[in-house]
Amino acid sequence: MKYPKSLTEKIIKCAEYNMSQSEIADLLQVSCATIHRIKNQIGLELTRKVRTYEQKNTIHREAGESERDNVERSITEPQPYAKITGAERAAREAKIRYSKSPEGRLKEKLKGVNDLYVRSEIKLGHRMLEFEKSQRTLPSSETRPCTMHKGAAEIAKRRKENAAEQGKRLLLMLTDDQAVTAAEAAVMLDDSAPRTSNYLIKLFETGQLCRARDYVVIKGYKKRQWRWVFGKQPITPKYNFENKK
Repeated sequence: MKYPKSLTEKIIKCAEYNMSQSEIADLLQVSCATIHRIKNQIGLELTRKVRTYEQKNTIHREAGESERDNVERSITEPQPYAKITGAERAAREAKIRYSKSPEGRLKEKLKGVNDLYVRSEIKLGHRMLEFEKSQRTLPSSETRPCTMHKGAAEIAKRRKENAAEQGKRLLLMLTDDQAVTAAEAAVMLDDSAPRTSNYLIKLFETGQLCRARDYVVIKGYKKRQWRWVFGKQPITPKYNFENKK
């Protein structure tokens, strides 16, 4: 990749002043990688930036000395959370949980109170407050406003009404001694089998139809299939396992 001649000349000029690669990049506002590639293309040697760690090393050394001087004090002070053992951590967490519990809060309120009347008033107020908090968590009896889009809500309403109408139609079509599967009922309604299955399940849940599991012949299948069959009267499965065909 070719770079502008002016940029190469500027890099050479900076190298004459013993500037490092990062210093040249900061001065010319280009990346260090660009300086590195141009340097390799022209065979230029740049001085390395001198890094001093004296201040940092001094800070660490002083911190180490302070830690050694205060070994006895650090033993008596609270330990960092990461150094606490499992049992100590569990005890501390249990103490925190208890302090946040209703019993722990009541104990804190009663601490230092010796008057019996004042203690009874504090207990009564605490119980009333806890009761109010528990009432806030109860589900509201008010009907929440619908968050659906007006068009989507209208479509859902129409689908619900259509399902009710299809269920009524199916009830009128079925005779008292007739038992049908969802596929057979779908043919009667000229509707899809999944939707018809939902109609039948709704009618069963509302007690308008009975159902039973039977081993029936389904069009398109060579072998009998396990299916739910629905009817207006209690259904006795027709397939007898003792006389398999």
